[in-house]
Amino acid sequence: MQQTKWLTIFAFIVLTGCQLSPEPPKAQVNISEYYLWIKNLEATELKHEIEKQLQFKQSGQKPNSLKLIMLHSLPSSPVHNPYTAKTQLNNLQLSSQMDIDLSTADIAFIVMLKDQLNQQLLQLEKVANYQGAYRQSKKVIAESQLKISELILQLTKLKQIERNISEREQ
Repeated sequence: MQQTKWLTIFAFIVLTGCQLSPEPPKAQVNISEYYLWIKNLEATELKHEIEKQLQFKQSGQKPNSLKLIMLHSLPSSPVHNPYTAKTQLNNLQLSSQMDIDLSTADIAFIVMLKDQLNQQLLQLEKVANYQGAYRQSKKVIAESQLKISELILQLTKLKQIERNISEREQ
């Protein structure tokens, strides 16, 4: 009985101590410095960094979500995909509820990146539209050239018929 009483008191102290302990500090992440760092990596180093960040993401670390977004938005990255970067950036909540501490400069960098990704996606859409129009134009040109060839052939036949008629009349 005495042991149970001490065990209960000890459990109460441990549980109370856990509840009174302060929240863990937020992780410091400098996104703009990270972007500059990955921008200077060689291809093999970049692949290694991507693998590392993917492993961290699987463990649910939010700072690494930002780093993966940077890797998706970096043009020289093997995983460069502005659509993925924009989607992940839209899904990311840049709020005080995050487990990371971002400076005002980093928040500005992220907002600027979002704007740049929007512009890049608009440009990609325009390029896709131009490519579609170009393919359509090539198709129309090919059809027109085929019709012109057919008309030239018919004209040649008509000229031959006209020559044959002229020769008979003489």
